[in-house]
Amino acid sequence: MSNDCQRIRALVRSQKLTPGSPQQLLVDAHLAECAACTQALYGTHQTLLGGLLSPRNRASTRDMLAQLLKRPAPHSVSGDTSAPKPAAPHNRARSEAPAPAVVAIRANPSAQCSTNSLGTLTWAFIVVASVLVALLAAYGGDVRALITNAARIYINLGLISTASTTAPVIPTAIQPSVAAGTPAPTAQPAPLLATITQPLNILLLGSDGRPNETSPTRTDAILLLHIDPVQQRFSMLSLPRDLLVSIPGYGWARINAAHVYGDVYPALGGGFALAQQTISQVVGVPIDYTILVDFQGFIDIIDTLGGVPVQVTKSLYDPRFPTMDYKFREVSFEPGTYTMDGITTLTYSRIRHPDNDFERMTRQQAVIAGIANQLRAGNFLQTIDTTAQITDALIGHATTTMPRDLIIALAWQMRTTPGTNFSFHVFREIVYGTGEDRYAMYPVEGAIARIVKEWLGAP
Repeated sequence: MSNDCQRIRALVRSQKLTPGSPQQLLVDAHLAECAACTQALYGTHQTLLGGLLSPRNRASTRDMLAQLLKRPAPHSVSGDTSAPKPAAPHNRARSEAPAPAVVAIRANPSAQCSTNSLGTLTWAFIVVASVLVALLAAYGGDVRALITNAARIYINLGLISTASTTAPVIPTAIQPSVAAGTPAPTAQPAPLLATITQPLNILLLGSDGRPNETSPTRTDAILLLHIDPVQQRFSMLSLPRDLLVSIPGYGWARINAAHVYGDVYPALGGGFALAQQTISQVVGVPIDYTILVDFQGFIDIIDTLGGVPVQVTKSLYDPRFPTMDYKFREVSFEPGTYTMDGITTLTYSRIRHPDNDFERMTRQQAVIAGIANQLRAGNFLQTIDTTAQITDALIGHATTTMPRDLIIALAWQMRTTPGTNFSFHVFREIVYGTGEDRYAMYPVEGAIARIVKEWLGAP
């Protein structure tokens, strides 16, 4: 028995599956191809997909999903399966672009699923699944692998996000329910995902937390991301960790300590909230969401991508580089372009003794751009598999206040952003402190407002 079969059978026998949930869809996709598991678990019992999953009547996974994902608006979810079903467009020529679809689930009567239970599968995942099916004609590939990866991404993002609820991302052409007898409005062509029309400001924090460390951590990497989906523009602004700022409710301290004080003093709102509030106050613009990634999460992202190409612009040497186990080692880099693994990339992003924190921030931005380019370089099938692996690796090492559905919609909308639309900014206009705190940084008057204006692309 394969590992996949063992996992699926254990999941079903746990009796924790909710009809219509991503886990149930994952099980159904496996059972559509595995007669042994279907027979062992259900015999002739009808699952959520009814007769489509029966060993005698099992269709290909592609046809199965084509039957599952339909064009009617979600308010037409029904147990009536007597209506004629259109043929699945699985023989479309490779060069022909698949048409966008508004999708809904039609339940098999034997599944005993109510409209409410089907509602537990949010529209973000349904739309992602429909995107995968629609793109098969252009890309080819294994539908089962695609839907499995989509389920993994969806479930994992739910574990990484701290948002208590996520507003469903529903195609904009879907109309609300109408009273009985009222003619239903004609649905207009809808986008695959709801379009995000407003720019977002996202705070990305890199924690210095080591493995198995449980104490509150500083955030030595502080980057602000301005994402404009309409203009397809992505702008980064790095702030130095030793910048002295006023932390609400606490007083003056280094900016990288806001996350620590928020965790140490719960009355200040927690590390996430206090860091976001502090940095928003410093730059004078609202921050919509925060993302926190620790050392191990960063390493795992790079290794999952198979390394990231990085251009080293000058020689770097540090005889006492601080390691993750609180020791020191000698490190060096020579000019050139290298594909670095996770540990090497983290070292390159953290090294600062050969020059200063400003150059380190520039290196961090170059690495982030490299990650984005690496993701965009793969074709669709490779990228969806890599993204699933990245979300696997980030569980326990990354947290965000962004709702899951927003992450999915934003990633889809920004998927083709060219590298020329990336801009990079590092705040450098500071004066150093004196005496015992000579490494503290104070901003030059008016300098923050100037660089924020550049970061936002304001005229």
